[in-house]
Amino acid sequence: MNFLFKERGWGRLPPPKIGSSTSILHGQPEFHFDFNPVNGMNRGKVDQWPIEGFVGQKAEVDLKALASLAKRPLMAVETDWINLALAIYSADRFASRRPSVSLGEKYWRRSINLNVAVADPNRWNSQKQAILDALTFLTDDIWSLQFTQRDIVLNEEMQEQISETNAEKPSWICLFSGGLDSLAGLKHLSHQVGGKGLLVSGWTNQRLKCGQEELISKLPEHRGSSFEWLQVHYGFPKILDSSLMESSQRSRGWMHVAVGLAAAAISNHSVLNVCENGIGAINLPTEFSQTGSHTSRAVHPVFLSRMAKAASLVFGRTLKIQQPALFETKGELLGRTLHSDDAKAINASFSCEIFPNYNAKQSQCGVCPSCLVRRAALGSVALPDYGKRYAFDAKSHILPTKKALGMIKMNRYAKRVGSCFADSAAPDAVLWEYPEAGSYFEEAAASLDMPLDEFLSKVQRMHYAFSLEWKKFADGLPPIKQVARLAA
Repeated sequence: MNFLFKERGWGRLPPPKIGSSTSILHGQPEFHFDFNPVNGMNRGKVDQWPIEGFVGQKAEVDLKALASLAKRPLMAVETDWINLALAIYSADRFASRRPSVSLGEKYWRRSINLNVAVADPNRWNSQKQAILDALTFLTDDIWSLQFTQRDIVLNEEMQEQISETNAEKPSWICLFSGGLDSLAGLKHLSHQVGGKGLLVSGWTNQRLKCGQEELISKLPEHRGSSFEWLQVHYGFPKILDSSLMESSQRSRGWMHVAVGLAAAAISNHSVLNVCENGIGAINLPTEFSQTGSHTSRAVHPVFLSRMAKAASLVFGRTLKIQQPALFETKGELLGRTLHSDDAKAINASFSCEIFPNYNAKQSQCGVCPSCLVRRAALGSVALPDYGKRYAFDAKSHILPTKKALGMIKMNRYAKRVGSCFADSAAPDAVLWEYPEAGSYFEEAAASLDMPLDEFLSKVQRMHYAFSLEWKKFADGLPPIKQVARLAA
């Protein structure tokens, strides 16, 4: 894919400015990080760029929550698995894709060297390739991993930290973000599988934590104690230097799935459920300019399959990730799992791309593609959807130009997939229309033990159904006629 980056200009140097440090810059920056769970993270100085190093950037993750779930001291492989995820997340956040100045040119694909202290370096170095296979697919970067000796025993690994008892094995385990799809997944598993389940959530800020707690409080299943809820906080208590932090945060997906897989291993369970509708999971690019991980791959079946393989090798037991809604649109998923009686929970859930939306009272903007797809899905199955939950109610207000960009993008996308996936389209039309995304379909089908033709057929049906879902929503908005002319 290097030619794609060169064609679009990614990876070129910013124009030199006389009298500034940028006049001597050359070559793509290469970041070097050392991570120790006790001492924190260090970043090396990049001499060719104005990127200063730092020492002792603290990063934290709530290992005590996992120890409480286990009801025993954690094993070193369990703490190292979580701390590796924290190290990856930290390196991603402190390796800017725009390394010169805020308005400089982007290097979307970074070179990141990460050295992590673990209890058994030989074990981790032997499984390094499986980890890299998943990681490079997720973030689209050039990663190098090295594992060195960790000499300190962590508190959560000590016997005196928690008394050892037998933990109850959950009937099912599911990631729970607080989003609408994860709510639907909870409903599906609690009603179809039954028993007592385990929800696993990660959070980095109070608004996200409070949002998740509000949603949980609206669930009748919560009052019946039909599930246990594991909340794991992670992040940085104090940021030493925020000037070159990266906002794309592609590694959040690694962090959340890593915690979910650890919870499964700790609970002696072999399957982690990730409930995301198939449009969001396969996540075809909405614009021609999006390549690689410009389109998020956090719940893509190839990433989840590779991630499960890496975890299985590290933990020495088979772990799988299941996607119960992989071939459903968001509307189909909601229609199958939710009802009008779930109105309070539906409206407490969130889908916004800029959540927690600190600049507004409402946590969801209402005009980003994710908000609009949410509203289209709810409307397609006549589920309650109150405009007051959004900072801007696109169903009740004419869209000003600056607010219409999400609508324009989704109109173009729906038109594109509607044509590509229509019944009259060739069976391999998607491979021609989306060659990069399509190059992973064979691996995705194999990870599901499914023939490629069957996989493509399901993908085709789902995307065409989505285009009809969207059209029904868009046609019901008077402002869409104005926006459609802009998009034509």
